[in-house]
Amino acid sequence: MTKQKMKTLLLAAGFAVLLCGCTKSNIVHSESEAADPDFNFYNDIELDMEQLHEDVDDIALVQEDYPMGAAVDFDLHLDEEYVDVIAVVKDETTPEDAALFADAAIKILNDQVAVQDFTYGESDEGTFGGLYQDNEIHLKVYEESEYESGKPLYETTIPKDTYVKIEIK
Repeated sequence: MTKQKMKTLLLAAGFAVLLCGCTKSNIVHSESEAADPDFNFYNDIELDMEQLHEDVDDIALVQEDYPMGAAVDFDLHLDEEYVDVIAVVKDETTPEDAALFADAAIKILNDQVAVQDFTYGESDEGTFGGLYQDNEIHLKVYEESEYESGKPLYETTIPKDTYVKIEIK
C-alpha cells in the first residue's frame, strides 16, 4: 500500500470516528422525558404581579436609558377596565423628560404584561399596546420629592384604545 493510499485510509477512518460521535445520544434525555412544545391557547391567564413589578423596574429604572426615572408603580384593575400608572421622576427633571418617562412607563408595563399573556399586543410608536385597548389609563406623574405628599406634577385619564402624546407643561 502506498503512503498516499495509507493517508487517505487513515483520514477516512478519522472522519468515520468523528461522525460516530455526532449521532443522537440518549444518555442525557430519553425519548420519554422530552417535552413536546405546547401550542395551545389559554384563556384567563393569571398575571404574576410580583414578577411584573420586578420586570417593569428592571427595564424602566435603567439609568442609561431613563436617567430621569426614579420609580414606576401601577395597579391593574382589569375587571373595572382601568390601569393606574404612576411614573416618578427625579427632582428638577424637565417637563419634556417627565413626559418621555411617563410614555415609556405606560409602554413598558404593557409590554411586560404581553410577555406573561401573549394575547395582549405590544406597544410601538403609535400605540400604548393591547393592555389599553380595553382599559383606561389613569396616569399620574410625580417628582420624587412630591410623591409622598401626593401632589402630582401631571395627572390625566387616557380613554381606552387611544394613543396620545403626553405633554407636560
